[in-house]
Amino acid sequence: MKFADIPGYESIKDKLTKAADSGQVAHAQLFACTEGGFGLMMALAYAQYLNCENPSDGDSCGTCFSCIKSSKFVHPDIHYLFPVAKSKKADSDELAALTPSFRNFLNDTPFGSGSDWADTAGFENRTPIINVRAVRETIQGLQLKAFEGKFKIQLIWQPETLRAEGANALLKILEEPPAKTVFMLISREPDNLLPTLISRMQRVGIPLPVYEQIISFLTARFGEDSERLKNAVALSEGSVPEAIKLMEEKEDDYHRWYLEWLRACFRQDTSRFLQLSEEFQEMGKELQKTFLKYCMEKTRKAFIFSSGAGEILHVQEAEKTDLEKLGKILHGDAAEKMLSELDKTWYHIDRNASARMVFFDCSMGMASAFKLPKTLA
Repeated sequence: MKFADIPGYESIKDKLTKAADSGQVAHAQLFACTEGGFGLMMALAYAQYLNCENPSDGDSCGTCFSCIKSSKFVHPDIHYLFPVAKSKKADSDELAALTPSFRNFLNDTPFGSGSDWADTAGFENRTPIINVRAVRETIQGLQLKAFEGKFKIQLIWQPETLRAEGANALLKILEEPPAKTVFMLISREPDNLLPTLISRMQRVGIPLPVYEQIISFLTARFGEDSERLKNAVALSEGSVPEAIKLMEEKEDDYHRWYLEWLRACFRQDTSRFLQLSEEFQEMGKELQKTFLKYCMEKTRKAFIFSSGAGEILHVQEAEKTDLEKLGKILHGDAAEKMLSELDKTWYHIDRNASARMVFFDCSMGMASAFKLPKTLA
C-alpha cells in the first residue's frame, strides 16, 4: 500500500517520510485513529515505505520486490498481530490459522472495523482478543535478524484487546527493542492502553476523515462521483466502511423499508411490527446497524424540515419532497422520542441483543412517539 492510496493527511505523511529519510524512525509508534478510518492504511503504507528499495517523492515506489511483497502482505519482515477468538479446540493456534484470512481482510477492507473483521473470521458471538501466547511468540520471532528488509516491522492492530499479562509482556520488549525493529500499534481506543505502554511510544494521530477525503477515496474505488455516492458519504458520519455498505446496498431499499416502518408505527399496527421484526432479524447485524443509522439520519433531516430550517440541508428535490411530508408529522417531541428509540436499538444490536425483540420494542416506542402532543412554542 502506498501513501498515494490514502486521500489527504499530507502533513502526517510528510512527517513520517522525513523521519524515515533522516534515519530517525521511532522504534515504537502508536497510530491513534477512529473506527472505520484510515489509521491501519497509514501504518501499512509507512511499513511499505520503510522497506522500499527506491522511495521517491514522499512515497514508496510500489514496484520493487519489497513493495510487491508488502502490498500482498507477505513480506517476511513485516509481521501482523491481531485479535482472535478462541476456538473450541483449546490447543489450536488461532493466530496462525487466521493469518491468511487477515491478509485477505487487509487486501479487501484495510479500513474495516473490528466487527467487520469478526464477521470475516466467523467469530460469531465470541470476543476476539490478543492473548499473551501470541505476544510471546511474536517477541520470540523478533529476536531473529531481518530476512531481506531494512527493518523488522511488527504491526499490532487493536492493541486495546490485549489483556494485562499480554500488555506487560509487550511492554518488556518495547523497553528493550531489538535493533532495526519498528513497532506500529494501530488503536481505535488508545486511552484504554496501559499508560506505561503509551509512554514508550511516539503518538501519530489520524483524525476522522472529512467528507472530501471519503468522496475522493470512494470515487477512485467505485469509478463514479454520483449523487448516490455523496448521499452515502453524508450518511456514513466519517466511516469509510459504512459509506461503502451504503453504496453496495440499494438506498431505495432502505428508503422503502423506512417508510413502510413509519406507516406501521403511525397506524399502531402491532401485527405488522411482528412481520417487520422477522424481516429485520434476517438482515444480519451489520446491515441492521447501517439501516438504523439511515433511519436516524432521515428522521433528523425530517425534523429539520419541520422546524423550517430545511435550507441548511443539501438534498435533492425528490428527497426534499419526502422529507417535507415526514416533517409534517415528525414535530420536535415526536422526532426526539424516535431518535432516542433508534439510538437505543442500535446500542443493543451492537451488543448482540436479540434483533427481533429490540426491533419490536423500538417499533412500540416509535408508535408511542406519534401520540405525543405537539409542544406549543
